Amino acid sequence: MQKSFIVIIVIALATIGGLYSLPKVVVNNEKKTLQQPEKENPAATANRDKNVKADAPAVSENHSESLTAEQQKVISNLRDVYTKANGKSKIKSADELIVQFVKYNRYDSAAHYAEEVVKIEPSENNLMKAGGLYYEAFTYSLQQDKTAKMGEKAREIYQKVLDQNPNNLLAKTNMAMTYTATQTPMQGIMMLRDVIAKEPDYEPALFSLGILSIRSNQFGKAVDRFKQILRNNPSNIKAALNLGYCLAELDRKEEAKPILEQVLANSKDPQEKAAANEILSKLK
Repeated sequence: MQKSFIVIIVIALATIGGLYSLPKVVVNNEKKTLQQPEKENPAATANRDKNVKADAPAVSENHSESLTAEQQKVISNLRDVYTKANGKSKIKSADELIVQFVKYNRYDSAAHYAEEVVKIEPSENNLMKAGGLYYEAFTYSLQQDKTAKMGEKAREIYQKVLDQNPNNLLAKTNMAMTYTATQTPMQGIMMLRDVIAKEPDYEPALFSLGILSIRSNQFGKAVDRFKQILRNNPSNIKAALNLGYCLAELDRKEEAKPILEQVLANSKDPQEKAAANEILSKLK
């Protein structure tokens, strides 16, 4: 698999939730499953799981590198405050832990504390935050067992959201994504199609379906999805980057070049720029 493809997929998976969920918060082939692991590139996956040691008591993390001494001290101090807190102050201290764990790219630990907040105050907002963080952990995991576990946790939380509000399309979209990494990927595909049937221009679902099409080498279908997003939201750099890639794969070089050059001009993300540069270099 080409390095640029991997970079784009990683960027896509790592930002679908971040672009569209309440906190900051995948996709498969429309006919196949994601059970076969893809070759990963270290540069492409550098922003995924940062390989740090376990922290949250209810979440099994599997990291090979520890937090730094300074990071451990920050977490330890915040956890002490959290342990002693009650009620609203416990929610506040949990939120502070969540912020730090996200900063350290430890989404499963952050998700654990977000779920603890849900136990105190099970609002739709809090459920979405917990679901989004489990979804981040699912997205960034490089280990099949952990991916499965985080996906299951995300589905569990999102189901609670949908029980409260069946019209929460983001919960349904992200839940669908987790199904595409299971033995029943079509369940996720059908959920996505249901979302699009209800709201044809719903960006998160369109984006996800575009990546699904890339995964199954259906670049023409992917082009249609990303173009639809850009018609409604011309500033969506992620969609533009993936559109440029798909056009390049279809050998539509003259269409791909200006789109990728626009990504370079407008993006502030070094990974996006690196991916765009690499694709452009292969078009020359």
